[in-house]
Amino acid sequence: MVSSPVTAIQDVQLKRTDRAGRRIAGRRIAPLVLFALGAVATVGSIRLELGTLQHPEPGLWPLITALTIVFSSIVILVRPGAETLEPWTSKSISVATGVSSLCAFIVLFSLVGFFIPAVLMMLLWLRVYGGESLRTTIILSLAGPLVLYVIFDSLLGVPFPRDLLLGLFL
Repeated sequence: MVSSPVTAIQDVQLKRTDRAGRRIAGRRIAPLVLFALGAVATVGSIRLELGTLQHPEPGLWPLITALTIVFSSIVILVRPGAETLEPWTSKSISVATGVSSLCAFIVLFSLVGFFIPAVLMMLLWLRVYGGESLRTTIILSLAGPLVLYVIFDSLLGVPFPRDLLLGLFL
């Protein structure tokens, strides 16, 4: 079916408007997710003791970080920017798996201690994301968490949860 030139121009303008509307809506998804995460983190940090700037308690710095995330997401929501968005590709999945591995680390850290989750995390990140050789990955994945554990737990006196594996040797 042949349409008139006026109708064709109107159709093109409607398609452009629709695409622009989808682009703007697409730019608001990430800031909305960040806003939600920042709000949850704000509530979680307020539940901890805040203390003062001179004598901070465990919730003060997470609160400042969470409020910064909330404020930044509001700025991005109000002024989304006009730059072209990075297209979603198969590499975009690596971001999701990276965040998932951090969540798994947090859960495992509280259940089995520091060493095993740290080794698993370094194995994943060095081998999969860093593309390191198997030998380098294994050496760094075992040595890194051990050195960090000795520095923080033994030298600096930062208490870690009881570690199932290191508790057998240290």
